[in-house]
Amino acid sequence: MDEKDLTSFCRALIGTESPSGEEGEVAKIIADEMNKLGFDRVEIDGVGNVIGIIEGYSDSTIVFDGHMDTVGPGNLDSWQVDPFSAEIIDDWIVGRGAVDMKGSIAAMIYSASKLKEVRNNLYYVFVVHEEDQEGFGIKYFLEERKIKPDLVVLGEATGLKVAVGHRGRVELLLKIYGRASHSSMPDLGENALLEGCRVLLKIRENQYTLPSHPVLGRASIAPVAMKCSPGEIPVIPDCCEILLDRRTIPGESKEDIISWLKGFVQKGEIQVRRKLVKCYTGYKQEVEGYFPAWYMNGPFARRVAKLLGTEITVWRFSTDGAYTAGEAGLRTIGYGPGNQELAHCPNERISLKNLIKSVDGYVKIANLDIMSLFSED
Repeated sequence: MDEKDLTSFCRALIGTESPSGEEGEVAKIIADEMNKLGFDRVEIDGVGNVIGIIEGYSDSTIVFDGHMDTVGPGNLDSWQVDPFSAEIIDDWIVGRGAVDMKGSIAAMIYSASKLKEVRNNLYYVFVVHEEDQEGFGIKYFLEERKIKPDLVVLGEATGLKVAVGHRGRVELLLKIYGRASHSSMPDLGENALLEGCRVLLKIRENQYTLPSHPVLGRASIAPVAMKCSPGEIPVIPDCCEILLDRRTIPGESKEDIISWLKGFVQKGEIQVRRKLVKCYTGYKQEVEGYFPAWYMNGPFARRVAKLLGTEITVWRFSTDGAYTAGEAGLRTIGYGPGNQELAHCPNERISLKNLIKSVDGYVKIANLDIMSLFSED
């Protein structure tokens, strides 16, 4: 493997803007690189996922998962360089997506160039729409191909530790109802905005009653948006909508989550938000904002960590594991270069040393004797 080629490829990915639903240009760069490196097959599916396939000599299958989309750069004044320049400063490549997660994509792809005789059937799947709908792309791939892998490896940043879970999340839309009146006579109406504020204060007062997990931490709830209608003078609003980000722990159900909230709402309704996902290929699908928690710190994950000479960790954010582990129940681990706390931040950056080291980690994972490790569980 040529480290200069790896670095150049990583910089090309970071330098190509790819917000959710607009991953087409970076998908082409990825497909071209995998073809150049000699993957057995390279394909792009109906939603725009890029799939590189290496055929092994055993019946076991490993899926390496990474997402091509990134969040926006935010306030450009907060960046020391252009977020899409992918400049190298000291040992770091700086730019949006460096950690989350184009560095990992580059390392996964270049790890394949170091494989010789391959034991496992390997699928390198680089997905769309993870940032706004984690699990969407990988679910489409697995269900369309009818593949049930023996192991899914998520490349989200772990600092080269083995990640074994994270809290889930639910996008909750809370609608509070009131009664409109002229805003010069507020006593004749029921102000839905004031009632919405009362509900939020109740949520804040009671958030510490939410359940907790010994490793993943406490469930949480955070309001992220609020609007009311008609939302103008001189009308008392008769509806207030609040969008809530509810982080969950294993064992919580949708019914549990909604029931807890209902205790604070006198006149309104609560629903899991639904939205339309639009892919760069033209594919569209209505989806639900529900992403289960998961935790798989079993003997297998600990053996992999020992093989890699590293430790077990968990993520603070949600990943495609919400589907692969939380919904589909597939054996899932995470391994990726970079510090997860730099994700989505200004001056996001990844260490070249960390990037190069992760390549060897992916090679070791690709060569795992999966069946032997399973039999020891």
